[in-house]
Amino acid sequence: MITGFSVRGFKSLAQIPSDTDSLIPFGSLNVLIGPNGAGKSSLLQAIDFLRAFFMSSVEVYLRDHNWDYKDLPNLRRTQRDIRWELTARLDSDENGHGAGEYRYVVSLQPRKHLGVGEEILEWTPPSGQTCQLLNRKGRTFSLFDKETNQHKSMEAIGLPASIMSQLDSKKDIAKYPEMLRFRNWIEKFRAYLIWDPKILRTPDRGEYEQIGLSGEHLAAVMGRLKDKHPDKFKKLVERIRGLFPSVTNISVAGRGWGWRTIQLHEGNGREIVFNSQQMSDGVLRLLAITTFLYLDRIPSLITLEEPENGVHPQLVRKVVQILRELTQRKSPNKCQVFFTTHSPYVLDEFFDHPEEVYCMDRPKPLAGASIIRLSDNRQIDSARRDFDGSLGEAWTIGLLGATAGVGRR
Repeated sequence: MITGFSVRGFKSLAQIPSDTDSLIPFGSLNVLIGPNGAGKSSLLQAIDFLRAFFMSSVEVYLRDHNWDYKDLPNLRRTQRDIRWELTARLDSDENGHGAGEYRYVVSLQPRKHLGVGEEILEWTPPSGQTCQLLNRKGRTFSLFDKETNQHKSMEAIGLPASIMSQLDSKKDIAKYPEMLRFRNWIEKFRAYLIWDPKILRTPDRGEYEQIGLSGEHLAAVMGRLKDKHPDKFKKLVERIRGLFPSVTNISVAGRGWGWRTIQLHEGNGREIVFNSQQMSDGVLRLLAITTFLYLDRIPSLITLEEPENGVHPQLVRKVVQILRELTQRKSPNKCQVFFTTHSPYVLDEFFDHPEEVYCMDRPKPLAGASIIRLSDNRQIDSARRDFDGSLGEAWTIGLLGATAGVGRR
């Protein structure tokens, strides 16, 4: 998982954190709070953007998101480059490779053409010394070959992508096992927007293992789960029944590669079947979130926008509980979760874990975003003492970070 993170020059994030020599410390579960425009979504996007470097070209990621690079750099900076730095702690893969601590630095520079200006990857095994696996400046780079125990210098191709994106996962595993472990981890990042109930309830066809960015393929993913893993599907249904006592069953109409649609069964003596068009938005969103727990391959990192949207306040605790369960899985399904919220009810669920909450703000117009861990807020002790277990109430009145129209105290 990511243990430390910084980004410079990305959208509203001129420099996060403000101390250029520091990294934001992250844990398994991380929730971002703050007013609209504070940079919460930008931070989630900056984290997910790391996947772009491991595609054939960063431009593929930009095209998939309907972005243009000129819209990404922070407007307050004269330079148009963007720089990321992170530290991560990874378990070994299924072949026993890659356990240890990693440090990764990468930058994009839009000079004559968009390109990677800098790329560094360092690895520290559980017991041993730090080894620099990759060092790149523009087109010149060196890789550490584990077979020969030497660094090899080369010239890079001109594509704006990580050198690691060009490695062959089978042919190069003996030479670059740690680099391939790191690449595989980032390739499994997944970002989700605020799930659109219209998309969640849409019938779907095909073979999909993951829900899409805005909720696409929920029916197909559930259909695959029902067909190939009926025991897991049964557990999913039981979990939903625990959330909604009136529900007696959930089924997926259709077969194989045909059109699939979700159906909800309710009844007390006389069963009524609701199709996906008749299901509530909150039920659909909870169904999508709960489905994560039963996937074959849980993403290594998930970012979510306001997952509690449309969910009754009494069920908000269940949303947080499901997300926390995702972070408690063992390898290879160990997952790190980042999400934004505007809900004081969600914040109340972190009363005993303020270190998992990050307050973001932009205190002045055109200013860069700022971030502070809630456990480092000087008001946290008095808030926990004076508000009877409700951090949400303390946040709503502006005691903990900024809210809409309220500056940080």
